[in-house]
Amino acid sequence: MKRYWILIMAGMATACNQPTQQSGHEADTIHPAAVETAPVTDSTTLIQPGKRIGITVIQANADSLIKIIGKPDFSDAAMGTYLNTWYARHTDGIYQTSIFSQRNMGGPDEAITHVKSVYVTSHAFRTTNGLGPGTQMSTIQNLYTLQHTGTFVKDKDSLDLYEDLKSGISFEAGKDGICRGVLVYAPEDSGAARRSVHSDWTFVAKK
Repeated sequence: MKRYWILIMAGMATACNQPTQQSGHEADTIHPAAVETAPVTDSTTLIQPGKRIGITVIQANADSLIKIIGKPDFSDAAMGTYLNTWYARHTDGIYQTSIFSQRNMGGPDEAITHVKSVYVTSHAFRTTNGLGPGTQMSTIQNLYTLQHTGTFVKDKDSLDLYEDLKSGISFEAGKDGICRGVLVYAPEDSGAARRSVHSDWTFVAKK
């Protein structure tokens, strides 16, 4: 338990010490080219499609994880589903980590809240080939088979959603073609892939 606590605190500290985002998902202070191929040196910030982001593992017990991380900055729950979000420095509009979880209502493991997806926006999180928030989408599209499934809209800002359902990973891109956020879920879990972690944004599905 002590080792697990140290790992998650290290991951959160890394993410929270990243330069803050400008409001409205505007351009980050780090130039994309500087982070496109950044090596992964810490397992607590590793993105593994279909499996995990850092120590947040798909299908793991979300309740146990939250007890270690601490109280979320935002929570929403309904009908056995839960969305919990943490912000760097506990301030909205900065780097965020969101965990969506769900109970198997009526099942033998109903007491367990299983992690269905995890979402991050910090540049600290990368895949083994160095991709993540801050990477040019043109680079990501060379390595994943992506489908443009829709767009999140808020005022004059927008985020295009691209998913590789077979691999279990989705990417959000700003108008400048830079990845703003990464979502990981079980392969072929379309429900988790298309469930919004943006409570105040409207999703417009691609026709």
